[in-house]
Amino acid sequence: MKILQVSHGFPPREKAGVELYTYYLSQALLTRGHPVHVFCREEDPQKDEFTSFEEEMDGLRVTRVINNLTRIPNSRVFYDNPFFDQVFSDLLRQEKPDVVHFQHIIALSGNLIKIAKEQGYPVVLTLHDFFVLCHRVQLLKREGSLCPGPLYGLECVSCLGSVSSPRDARTRFFLKIKNKLAFPIIKWTKRFLIPPKYLCDPGYEAFHRYRYMYEVLKLCDLLLTPSQFVKDLFLKYYSAFEPKIKVLSLGIPPIRDPHRSKLTDEKIRFCYLGNILPFKGIHVLIDAFKSLPRGKAALTIYGSRKPWCESYAYYDGLKEEAKGLPVEFRGSYQREDLPEVLNDQDVLVLPSICPETFSLVIREANLMGLPVIASRIGAIPEAVHEGVNGFLFEPGNVGELRRFMLRFIEDPELVRKMASHMPKAKFMEEHASEMVALYDRILKKKEGK
Repeated sequence: MKILQVSHGFPPREKAGVELYTYYLSQALLTRGHPVHVFCREEDPQKDEFTSFEEEMDGLRVTRVINNLTRIPNSRVFYDNPFFDQVFSDLLRQEKPDVVHFQHIIALSGNLIKIAKEQGYPVVLTLHDFFVLCHRVQLLKREGSLCPGPLYGLECVSCLGSVSSPRDARTRFFLKIKNKLAFPIIKWTKRFLIPPKYLCDPGYEAFHRYRYMYEVLKLCDLLLTPSQFVKDLFLKYYSAFEPKIKVLSLGIPPIRDPHRSKLTDEKIRFCYLGNILPFKGIHVLIDAFKSLPRGKAALTIYGSRKPWCESYAYYDGLKEEAKGLPVEFRGSYQREDLPEVLNDQDVLVLPSICPETFSLVIREANLMGLPVIASRIGAIPEAVHEGVNGFLFEPGNVGELRRFMLRFIEDPELVRKMASHMPKAKFMEEHASEMVALYDRILKKKEGK
């Protein structure tokens, strides 16, 4: 079957989680004899805005559309961008895929799903994160506190600081009392919160976005989530879609020689791999590490600063906090170098303070024989089984994290014991086979078989 994969980015320029996942899935599908075309957004200041070009990459045909985020007449362009419509529509008519799989629509456009459905193509959307629910993606408020969820747009208003307040008195009243109302009350009265005639008013952007996303999800033939946690959260708001939401854990892309030569030495070596951003909780890890017995442990941090001020200030602050400690900042790494990256490490620490939706790095560390100490938040408990492949601690709890780190220092054999009981890994080849079966099911349903 011919498959069109749609992503907000794609290698070689973009190599974050979803972008790499899309690449490796596309490669696995291609290996199984299914032609794959990739449609993606690309940032390149050297090229004209919204120009497009096609190229071949490792056997995959890729159509890239330049979007440097320079044309932003209003905030809706971040999720409903008409500049992509024509090139995407033309590509569908040219390729005539059997199925269109959207991996992400951030910085693309939800309207692409509507275009695909209007042309008669089955649509799959994977909900890799919370972008559909949260315009800030991570379910974190501006000041960094956890957000309970959009509350049908009520909770989002405070984050959209540039948008004027709703003019309708009824809506302003609900905004004031929302924290005193039970969720079921808001759920059943939401239809009365926003008079439809106001939805074009800038003050109602949060509510417009919520309703827009509802219409986008309604069009999809299948919604996939990488964890039960993500499915449950979406069903809280979109319970009508339960029949078409399916949990499908992601596959691990190929890892060259996932065997380590080192298990333990005189020190227990803790490590962190990932983005260097405040919501990843690396400051919690350094605070816990500070009070460990000197000479008994080392800490390695892999990751680089992102090109925005918040990331730069946070990274520099972490290095300042770690001065005089056996903490090494090794910068970013290529995924193909993962065996070398983890070869001299013992325990991975993932101290996230925001909900993770899957965490590929936990599975990769376990595959390499590293136990994990991670926050008890989001989908992480689905990957870390207490006392088997790691331990869980309350997000932000420095004392509890320190206590688990001490367990490995006091009993170095614990690393080896856990390494021999790691959960079975699901590789990308198996995951691609599962995906093909789902595509087949959708196509048969469309054909009435």
